[in-house]
Amino acid sequence: MRESMKVVCTLIIIGVVIFLRVTNHVVSAESVSGENPNVLVIYSSENKTIDEHQKMLDMLIGHFTENIRFVSTSEVEKKDIEEVDVVFYYGQRKELLPRMLISTVAKFTGVMVAIGHNVEQFGERFSFIDWRVDSAVIEEVIHTKEIDKQISIVPQSIINIDISRQQQAIAILLGKKKNETHPLLVKYKKDYYFASNLLKQPFSIVFAEALHEVFSTETREDAESPLGYIRLEDIHPLVDPENMMAIANILAEKNIPYMIAVIPVYTNPETKKQYHLSDSPKLLKVLKYMQDNGGSIVLHGYTHQFRLSETGEGFEFWDVEYNMPIYHGPDDAVRVKTKDDFGDEDEYEQFLSEQKAYEREYIEERLTKGIQELANYGLYPLAFEAPHYTMSQYGYEVASEFFSTYVGQLQLSDEDWEIMTTVPYMSKPSFLHGMQLLPETIGYVKPDDSQAIEKMVLNAQDYQFVRDGIVAGFYHPYLGVKLFEELIAELEKFPQINWIDLKQLNHRVQTDYVDIKTKNGEIVVKINHLGLFKSSFDYFGYHMNNILVIILWSVAGIGALAVVNFIYRIISISYRNGRIKRGYSID
Repeated sequence: MRESMKVVCTLIIIGVVIFLRVTNHVVSAESVSGENPNVLVIYSSENKTIDEHQKMLDMLIGHFTENIRFVSTSEVEKKDIEEVDVVFYYGQRKELLPRMLISTVAKFTGVMVAIGHNVEQFGERFSFIDWRVDSAVIEEVIHTKEIDKQISIVPQSIINIDISRQQQAIAILLGKKKNETHPLLVKYKKDYYFASNLLKQPFSIVFAEALHEVFSTETREDAESPLGYIRLEDIHPLVDPENMMAIANILAEKNIPYMIAVIPVYTNPETKKQYHLSDSPKLLKVLKYMQDNGGSIVLHGYTHQFRLSETGEGFEFWDVEYNMPIYHGPDDAVRVKTKDDFGDEDEYEQFLSEQKAYEREYIEERLTKGIQELANYGLYPLAFEAPHYTMSQYGYEVASEFFSTYVGQLQLSDEDWEIMTTVPYMSKPSFLHGMQLLPETIGYVKPDDSQAIEKMVLNAQDYQFVRDGIVAGFYHPYLGVKLFEELIAELEKFPQINWIDLKQLNHRVQTDYVDIKTKNGEIVVKINHLGLFKSSFDYFGYHMNNILVIILWSVAGIGALAVVNFIYRIISISYRNGRIKRGYSID
């Protein structure tokens, strides 16, 4: 009898536990809350590999969590959904979904977001949607919960769906063309569907806003005011210090913090002569002033060039001539090889390993030199920006070992450097390996475009669609002070922009001999000077030169005082002798 009671009690306890687990999951099922929820992205793509489309989704989700895992449709297993808070399915291309995937998704009780094609194959889960044969074209997107949130777009084709049969289904985003409207993002209970297989702009902007619904984020108290930053670009040793100082004064007067993208070395493409910041003491003095008065240093490469291109114009971490990562020296003969050029798989893998090893050594050397040289001058970079935003996917992994923050846009492909994009808000996509992304969103003042500032303003208006959106652009100081004043005047017309001060965020920059971090708005630096001087005599030479200059000025000052004293004595003696001759007593 007792044994029977024990069995019954045990079964009751197990039942209660199961009930509580299921109940808890259902309670939180219509949205995801909490810090760093676990996200699984299941994707359909060409060759079953993660390409630029999945990386765009990675950038968008990375605003809400760092725990993002990707798996292709053919590799999904039941264990993949364990401990997962939200599942994304991205049907970037059409395919027949595996039964394992369909059955696994059917058993998932959490929040699911489906994007693009193939979603009808999930059966009952998305049966609230009726699929039309033809597509729809839209020219505007409206947020149904905030009617004043609208964005005009170039005409875009979307998947044509109807949700009128299910009254509980809600269209969160509507696409519109003239008097016709079409659901773009819909929600039914705990499931969402986005009616496009593309997430690039302009859809990246509207989808970014919709993700706040999915992740139940709390809106910042100042969310009506966008975040923003202005970056002074391509600051190398030959930049005019007077323009820099004039711009620094404008920003200081307006109390606007800003970034300074610094290139430590300028290389003359014709003579190959290199100029360091130590060769431009006036500019170095201005940069130190800026760092102390609202400016934050961003390392923008070491020379901003690879072959004999001009610093600031050339690439550094990408061979644009062959459209490939840096797998060779600038003067090496290049032969692009494919898998077909090798006898077996092992030989090919060894070749790829050697390429990555070369790229790693190249990037490590450049970043180490850049950080250490600036730190030796008393300039402390808080973030990294790749020249022209070009860098391989492996390059980002290497860069993450030096920097915790990346600034700018991101290259999404190792096949073509021009496949790059931005994201509407700060993000930590998984392919940045822990680096925080501060995206550039509105472009820059192009010197040959009379409407450049107007276009930047229009871009900024689009990003107002997104809560937590960021209005960020850059400016080349060689364009002069007047044009910069025009840009700032236009940006100030927006609701009070919350200008990002890098010093107020958490950053970590490190090499073997330099450790830089921010704490309570201050830059905390530790430098192993002995190790630094051993790595390059030039670093030691810079300080010795400064000491010699101080000594020489001291000697010159002492000499000048001696001369003044000598002249004073001569005059004094002459004056006394004159008084004696005139019969005056010295006493």
